Amino acid sequence: MSATAERQPERWRGRAVSLRLKQRQDVRVVEQDVTGAARGGKGNAAARALKVLLFLILVALVLVLVALQQRALGGYGAEMSADNADEASHFISGLMIADYLRSGLSQHPLAFATDYYLHLPKVAIGHWPPLYYLAEAGLFLALPPTTPVALLLPALLAALLVVTTGWVAARALGPLQGVAVGVVLLAAPLLRQAMLVIQLDLPVAFLALLATLAYARFLRTQRVGPAALFGLIASIAILTKGTAAALALLPPLVVLLGGRFRLMLRWGFWVPLPIVLVLAGPWTVMTAKMAANGFQYEAGVDFIDLAIATYADGLSAALGGLLLLLAGVGMLLAVVRSWRGRAQADLWVALVALAVAFFVFHCLMPSGLDPRYMLPVVAPLILLAAYGATGLLGMLTTGWPTLKGLVAALVLLIGALPALMTPVEKRPIGMGAAAEAFLAGRPDNPLVLVGSDAMGEGAFISTIGQQDRARRIIVLRGTKMLARTDWNATSYRPLAKDAADLLRQLDAVGVGHVVVDTSAAAQALPHDRQLEEAIAAFPERFRLIASYPRADARGEVRLYELTGNGDRTPDMKDLAARIMADKAN
Repeated sequence: MSATAERQPERWRGRAVSLRLKQRQDVRVVEQDVTGAARGGKGNAAARALKVLLFLILVALVLVLVALQQRALGGYGAEMSADNADEASHFISGLMIADYLRSGLSQHPLAFATDYYLHLPKVAIGHWPPLYYLAEAGLFLALPPTTPVALLLPALLAALLVVTTGWVAARALGPLQGVAVGVVLLAAPLLRQAMLVIQLDLPVAFLALLATLAYARFLRTQRVGPAALFGLIASIAILTKGTAAALALLPPLVVLLGGRFRLMLRWGFWVPLPIVLVLAGPWTVMTAKMAANGFQYEAGVDFIDLAIATYADGLSAALGGLLLLLAGVGMLLAVVRSWRGRAQADLWVALVALAVAFFVFHCLMPSGLDPRYMLPVVAPLILLAAYGATGLLGMLTTGWPTLKGLVAALVLLIGALPALMTPVEKRPIGMGAAAEAFLAGRPDNPLVLVGSDAMGEGAFISTIGQQDRARRIIVLRGTKMLARTDWNATSYRPLAKDAADLLRQLDAVGVGHVVVDTSAAAQALPHDRQLEEAIAAFPERFRLIASYPRADARGEVRLYELTGNGDRTPDMKDLAARIMADKAN
């Protein structure tokens, strides 16, 4: 055998050893890659968890600030509906669901609701969707239905809105702008007013912002998931308040304002439509007539002109001229950059569409006129103001990011000063004290009639609802028992011919106590004036128990016992038929 042949096995053995060593090295590399990926995954999960924890800590801090504002501005001491007639309906509706669940579902829901309305005639499920009331019911199942507890949900929603808005600004523009945006939003009069009352515009504002963020993600990724999420959140918002249907305008406005016409060729663009139709469509169609009965105006050019002026003035008062100017700059930058195809414009053009959608919707929908309807517009406009300020500074210099952030934050805070100086408070109107005095007397006759406007009636009813947990008392609204009127009081006529006829009607029903509001708003109603005339004409029948002045010194609330009816037992069947017939009208 030659020497070469003898060396070949050694060469093969060397190659085999080398191959095994290389395989071991490859395995170690793969193991290191897998371990690194696992560590990276754990690191990403830890980072996400820290972000969530930070977000929750910020929400808790802002929640404390909001609760302190609620207390300082009179929210805990004033009655429900002290300055807004709808608030009592939102409170009583949630309380009714909680009481129904607490009863163990012992009755048919309609029978329970009918009996509940007989005692506390401020239930309005149907005129408004049910989702907020379900959340409220959960709160009242866990905690007593006091005013501070009832205002906990608006406080939480306000904190979530502020922190989410600031968080978006911090991630997109920088932490300094994020802090400034949160502070400016917290100082906005519309938000401070919303903290003090139970209203549906605040949850709609928060949900609309979340829906817009989901849609901005869809614009960035072109994936179906974010589009479906937008449809889901929009449905939840619509089932909270029907005006959230303004979100239906957001996708077409993004297409038009952002030059995103190719979006319509992607089926993800159309995904939200069936989701909203399936989830929110049935309730909306079923209650459309009931909701339309609450419209205060007729659609047309006159309403549009009035609405534009009203909401423009409301936004000016809420934000001030400087912030509105910067928001206009931000809107212009967002639209221009979106048309130029910049990916960074996705969020901002979606925010532009959100602001325009709600403004246009409320200028076209004649349901009513109130600056608070612009609350969903405030957060996107403040974000756009920060975007505009940062964009203008970016045109001056490309460096010094910290300095730009400081200057932008300073400009935003200065712009918020006029809004911060706008006084916001909620004062008691005497109805709560009158209701407490009435309950303290432990009357044998459970019937009490309230002669006031819708706000006074709601304030008395909500206090009775909080304290008469056995639902023994039956509150009669003067606007329903002594007059015929529609939801908005646009159609009105008193039922009594004179004071003597009014007293006969009170005796026929068996009213044991009467509450009289002497404020100008209440006395503008003929039946309330007739009630005062009856008290003056028949003083022997009306025994004054106490009077309670309004905090604004615009009148007082008087509690009377209607003598002769103290031991009357009301005919509940006849009374229920009368009250429910009036509600049907």
